[in-house]
Amino acid sequence: MNDKITIKNYLNSLEQKYNAVCFDIDGTLTELNSSKIDERAIKMIADLLKHKIPIVFITGRGSTGLSRLVEDIRFKLLNLYDVNNNELMRIYALTNDGARLFYTDGDRMFNKCIYISNDNKLNQLKIFDKKIDKETLYDICDVSYSKDSVNKKILNVRFVLKENDEYFVQMVLDLVNSVIKKNNLNELTVTRGVYKENNVIQVGTTNKNKAIEQAERIIGVPKASMMRIGDCGDFIGNDYSMLNCEQGYSVDKVSGAVDKCFPIFNDNGIILKGINATLYLISKAKILPTICLESSVKDVYTKKYAKVEYDIFHGKNKYLSKYNQKINENFETIYGINDIFDCNSGSVKIPMYEWEMIDSTNPLKMVFATGTEKSLFYALRDDFNYLLRGSKTYYYFLANRQSVDGKDFTSKDNVKEWYENNIEFLNSVVDALNIGYDYSDIMSKKLVLGLLDNIRNIVLLLINHKLVSVYNEDNILININSNENNDINNLYKNLYLTELLMAKICFENKFKLNICDVKNVVISINEIMKKENFNFAFGNHDYSKEYRAYREIDNFAENYLTVKIDADKKHNNQSFGVCGMCYGGIELPVIYKVINHNIEDILLFKFSKNISGYKNKQLVDLRKFNINNYDGITRIGNIKSSNIVLLDDNILTGKTMQLAINSFYDDGLNVENINVVRYPDVNRINQMFMKNHGAVDYNLFFEYVTGLCFQSPYSWVDFQENETYLDSLGIFDLNREKIINCLIKNHDYKENSEVSFKKRRLKK
Repeated sequence: MNDKITIKNYLNSLEQKYNAVCFDIDGTLTELNSSKIDERAIKMIADLLKHKIPIVFITGRGSTGLSRLVEDIRFKLLNLYDVNNNELMRIYALTNDGARLFYTDGDRMFNKCIYISNDNKLNQLKIFDKKIDKETLYDICDVSYSKDSVNKKILNVRFVLKENDEYFVQMVLDLVNSVIKKNNLNELTVTRGVYKENNVIQVGTTNKNKAIEQAERIIGVPKASMMRIGDCGDFIGNDYSMLNCEQGYSVDKVSGAVDKCFPIFNDNGIILKGINATLYLISKAKILPTICLESSVKDVYTKKYAKVEYDIFHGKNKYLSKYNQKINENFETIYGINDIFDCNSGSVKIPMYEWEMIDSTNPLKMVFATGTEKSLFYALRDDFNYLLRGSKTYYYFLANRQSVDGKDFTSKDNVKEWYENNIEFLNSVVDALNIGYDYSDIMSKKLVLGLLDNIRNIVLLLINHKLVSVYNEDNILININSNENNDINNLYKNLYLTELLMAKICFENKFKLNICDVKNVVISINEIMKKENFNFAFGNHDYSKEYRAYREIDNFAENYLTVKIDADKKHNNQSFGVCGMCYGGIELPVIYKVINHNIEDILLFKFSKNISGYKNKQLVDLRKFNINNYDGITRIGNIKSSNIVLLDDNILTGKTMQLAINSFYDDGLNVENINVVRYPDVNRINQMFMKNHGAVDYNLFFEYVTGLCFQSPYSWVDFQENETYLDSLGIFDLNREKIINCLIKNHDYKENSEVSFKKRRLKK
């Protein structure tokens, strides 16, 4: 073995991200010359579980030996290291060198098992046991079996040598191999190991490598993302098959290869052995949780995910009822949030009968009623309600940007007209608010809430514009609560005041609205808009990334309650920052600040143009991805926190979030947990299992992934001729579909826009 080359390759192997760890037990986790698990190993296991890392034990032991392992570790994990039962469920065990996978489903550890070996292999082992001449071996070794305690099937046959003489070892091996060859038992596997200082020849039905690969699929971690650690990595050792890969490490015997089955080197290049090597390796490895499962078994995943979705559906109602009651009290409604916010678009809504009841002299009503005989400018109508978002303002880009060569294109003229429309809207609002009108009645509160919702939209678009236009080439982590970028900081302050007012109107009991507070925010944003419009250097390029046409998760109440779930779980003494993913999560850390004003790091994270884009992200190899190979993360503003709560509007495959988690790890930041507004329905599992995609890890829901009260608005994919996300009706986002229908009936959109194409399709 060439130590220099091996050390280089060993260090390179530690650069990849690992999402799970597989441990051989004896000699790897045990005390020297003992079958007892080392105390330090138990603490290490607890730390991994706390960090949401799945652990697989692989051993030649059977169910009886597994019971002893449980006795060794379970009590200490629960009582000394505060591991809870949910965390214990991240431990799996491959027994009989991989014949069976045990897992926990309930209070009793390892109460369930799956056969990795098939019936044909088990039958071959039964034949082998009948054919082997045990009398010949009587004086040389003891023969023992591992059997299934329920059906008594033989899982492996062990020949334990009485003397450690290589002559006798070879004699047993020759006899075993001759029986296998003579009877065509080619599905059987022969391995050699050491147990309690005795040589052991084992005949089994699988090898550890195949068993681990199958376990990866069952657990769902990305292929080759499970670190493998054993002690018998030499060519004839029983760990050889599992360690003979770039993610294989041996704490004792090695194969001699320079690019796999690595020995463990310390910083001085000295090879470590046993439990000390295991502990050192784990301390140096990049091991972090994965929320993106790339190799799950689809049928198994679907059944289990359905159960999780069932639990979400029934569990969220109790949580939401508390806040629905507050809405009912504040607005004299019956159905809470859904009476104020349209459950599809997220818009503040006013039923048509209520609209007619609002005083015609109400200045804000007059603003929202602005339009022509056919069209409203600042509101839309669905079949039953007025939605306080308009075609000239909130949904301007959706109704007006053009499709060029099959691709949506936002032109400089679109952007300029958007500014002009919103300035005109804000001017009208300021004039309306200068009239001494009493807005204390319930219907007026809805109008004010709708106004603030429009302010919120303007600020979110402007923040995104600033991030993309100024930092398009960079991966940035910016503290918008600092004044490093004055423009963004000023927008943040206005967004904070807007979100604070909306939260008070919705959820604070007997909140007395001061209309001057609303007017001050409107005037401030109007001044910003006028300044931006005046200073903007309009070029002839596509502005779609800067001025987003649509936010698919755009309901203030849903966003607020999602963040509230996470904030309520945190202890007062916890120190952490909150970070929203651009673009969909920009609003969320600001809402977190509204709920918990002690937080100082209000962060936004944006990938550079080289990484961003949904399809680009899906193609990235998560194991090898390192943000430092893409120019690293540029930090903007003073960021004090090393622990971060990551927030986003939606999660489907989990790959975008996983890239962010990995990137933060590379930058020395720990993602404490993630908080997500909407979860995918079972109807999108087909998309998760597309090539180069992934399925979100439901095992981390509620504990590491919080929020998840609301379903993603995606259609059921009935049949896929190619890898698009559209159903046979050409629909992906059901909420977007509703808004386009409302825009069609509002008769205010440009030809060759997304709205006009839908109109033509309907006419056909």
